[in-house]
Amino acid sequence: MKLLIVRHGKAFDADPTRWPDDSDRPLTAKGERRIAKSAAAIKALVSGDVTVISSPYARALKTAEILCEKTGWNEPQIDDRLSAHHGPEEALELLQSLDIAGSYAIVGHDPTFSYLPGYLIGINRLGATELKTGAVALIETGTAPLVQGATTLTALIQPKTLVR
Repeated sequence: MKLLIVRHGKAFDADPTRWPDDSDRPLTAKGERRIAKSAAAIKALVSGDVTVISSPYARALKTAEILCEKTGWNEPQIDDRLSAHHGPEEALELLQSLDIAGSYAIVGHDPTFSYLPGYLIGINRLGATELKTGAVALIETGTAPLVQGATTLTALIQPKTLVR
């Protein structure tokens, strides 16, 4: 399995008067532009078809939609286990349900997505590496089933590097 872990693009700051439900908080125009510019670099990390799975939150789903539009990947699937209120355990549950021969991009939120690469390679939460908004990490399992601690982090690219 090849797994792209993509943190959603830059979103508006939380504002309960504008978005009483934080799941409705959108990307900023700059966030949308940066994801669009990053898409080619993200696509270059894996070859072939990539299945995109997103949190249902507006900012993550828009990020996933832009990635799919710019890369030619199929429309994103939505999975609540990638929502901001879930942790790496739920993301691992989702990942273990996927075909190990496939390539995937999951789009979600912090703090989970900064913990997830370390969690998957077997480092506890103290080993978190910040994934800034729009960053991507590539995890590979080869042909082995996805098991915590038996994966390889092969890339971690912050957004400023992706848009160069």
